[in-house]
Amino acid sequence: MAETAPRPTILEALEHRVLVLDGAMGTQIHDADLTLDDFDGLENCSEILCTSRPDVIRQIHAGYLAAGADVVETNTFGGMPHVLVEFDIQDRVHEINRAAVRLAREAALEHETPDRPRYVLGAIGPGTKLVTLGQITFDDLVASYRAQAEALIEGGPPTGFNADSETTGVDAVLVETCQDILQIKAVVSAIIQAQQHHGLWNTDRQVPIFVSITIEQQGTMLVGSDITAAVNALADLPIAGIGMNCATGPKEMTEHLRYLGANSTKHVTVYPNAGLPTLQEGRTVFPMQPGPFAEQVGHLAEEIGISLVGGCCGTTPAHIAAIAERVRTITPKKRDVAPEPGCSSLYRFVEYRQQNTTLNVGERCNASGSRRFKRLLEEEDWDQIVSLAREQMREGSHMLDVNVDYAGRDNASDMSIVVEKIVRQVDAPLMLDSTNPDVIEAGLKKAGGKCVLNSANLEDGEEKFAHFCQLAKTYGAALVLGTIDEDPEEAMARTADRKLSIAARMHALATETYGLAEDDLMFDPLVLPISTGMEKDRRSALETIEGTRRIAERFPKCQITCGLSNVSFGLKPAARQVLNSAFLHELVQAGMTSAILHISKILPRTKIPDYQWNAALNLIYDRRDGKDALPVEPPEELMQEIAAAN
Repeated sequence: MAETAPRPTILEALEHRVLVLDGAMGTQIHDADLTLDDFDGLENCSEILCTSRPDVIRQIHAGYLAAGADVVETNTFGGMPHVLVEFDIQDRVHEINRAAVRLAREAALEHETPDRPRYVLGAIGPGTKLVTLGQITFDDLVASYRAQAEALIEGGPPTGFNADSETTGVDAVLVETCQDILQIKAVVSAIIQAQQHHGLWNTDRQVPIFVSITIEQQGTMLVGSDITAAVNALADLPIAGIGMNCATGPKEMTEHLRYLGANSTKHVTVYPNAGLPTLQEGRTVFPMQPGPFAEQVGHLAEEIGISLVGGCCGTTPAHIAAIAERVRTITPKKRDVAPEPGCSSLYRFVEYRQQNTTLNVGERCNASGSRRFKRLLEEEDWDQIVSLAREQMREGSHMLDVNVDYAGRDNASDMSIVVEKIVRQVDAPLMLDSTNPDVIEAGLKKAGGKCVLNSANLEDGEEKFAHFCQLAKTYGAALVLGTIDEDPEEAMARTADRKLSIAARMHALATETYGLAEDDLMFDPLVLPISTGMEKDRRSALETIEGTRRIAERFPKCQITCGLSNVSFGLKPAARQVLNSAFLHELVQAGMTSAILHISKILPRTKIPDYQWNAALNLIYDRRDGKDALPVEPPEELMQEIAAAN
């Protein structure tokens, strides 16, 4: 007797054909005309039907599979503790979710054949509380979702046909109808922890994670994020697919899906509603009939290269049958995707490489460098801190550096509060700045967008460096790498040679050991004040410029930034403005892509007289009296100060 070929995983199946997902669970439950007793007296708790009326749920799964679905979702949309507590059955999370997996698997096995495997997705919904709106904490959300995920994946995915429905878990997890990017990060973290608990993560039996977001009719997620912010913020998380479901029909999703197809390297999925709902005689009605619905979904699959298609609210087995027939002969389109690297606020995406300028990072929300911010932090004047953040964005900043490190205060608490306030009220990607990883993580738990972490270095060895890399990996963040190592004599690299050497070591660790993307590494070659009059500081600027040039040539995909105002520390404001402007110009010419600065204090070259510019360059390049020095006449007060430093 010939041996049966191994059962392909769902990811392997997606490489060969477009898979068909089932349709609406709620629509079918409603049509079953159940009584309150069928729900064990728990009105609107559809998850309880997995134990109170398993026959109904099994029949719904079977109906979709008979119609042509390759994949069915478990009836666990609200099966997490923070939702089930509303029905006082939070202690039944494991029981309900395991029952749901068994029912879906039993139905799938009845329809599975060696040439047509059927798959089970563990459905995880958005819950009833949004973390970005402060309705639940990030940690509580992770704990709740982990309890559900552990039950869904228990036993791991089946490795062969005729799997035991009692001892296997789902083939993949689908985090669906997502309305808040920060909630997605919490769920993904919870699923990873659950897989680590079961010994599945980073093994050949790892359970894939799919994420499906919901874009409302106004064009954004419920908390205001557009598709660009969502794709960017999720790009570095270990998810297999990203797509859309609910809220609208396929027509309204088209442009968002096109963006997904062109900018995400992951599988793209879609399961829309059967059109935009209307109220008829007090009942919600979805207008799209199976034929037109399937035609639109099938066209999207062909045009964009969508891997998994199905239906959400208002769809029935008839809709799924029509989709299955429409996509039966479609070969998955290979998408050539090269997304632009960048970061994001809660609301939108911002490219790292700005046209005709650097990525300007506002420096004034920093307790170490801004007296105003430090005072506002002492006074806990959160409204004025938000105003300061807005002011920097109006001046031309693309991102905000946030540093609350201040002796005598609870820095983690301050970071949590400040980030929460800014995220909700200011459209700005954030650079979370602290030497303490716990303080940075407090901010990450409040920021839904893709943040930049400032900064990792090797001063305390590779263990702390690893902690920063792991934070970036867990939350999908970028990472600033400062050129400092464990050297007991002089940890901070002063020469271009040392700056490049340390950068190369950190690059290898970050990419090869911790798996961070090159695009998301932002080197800071670091500069010390050159106006101190100390001999050892005189070459700091020119070595930083040369270090920038070498790092840019060695690692062209990486970003380079600098805390610009350090170079002029100690000078009067007018002199600082000239020196900072000239230094930035030279850094950009050398390959720098970003700068942490007070953008309104930077002047273009054309606005600075030659004699002032030349005086600044003399100081930057350590040109002392002699033939290489540029002319600085007339000797005004401003230039006298710069000359004195020279």
